Amino acid sequence: MPRWCETIEMADGTRAIVCHSGPRQRAPLCRCGRVSSIQCDFPLLHGGTCDRHLCRYCAVPVGRDRDYCQEHPR
Repeated sequence: MPRWCETIEMADGTRAIVCHSGPRQRAPLCRCGRVSSIQCDFPLLHGGTCDRHLCRYCAVPVGRDRDYCQEHPR
């Protein structure tokens, strides 16, 4: 299997190198085609959240660390 590594920066500024085996996973994309960095936090009736992948440009901030996709009302 292929092996690939990535550098991850921790919250305190230190860096770690993490190596994986197997195929590289593609990052989820927003509907606009940009790489997703967050998910929609709109609450659903069954108790979960929408979880649609969003980029920072398409996300609608509705509170501290809380974003909705453009399809959900504020």
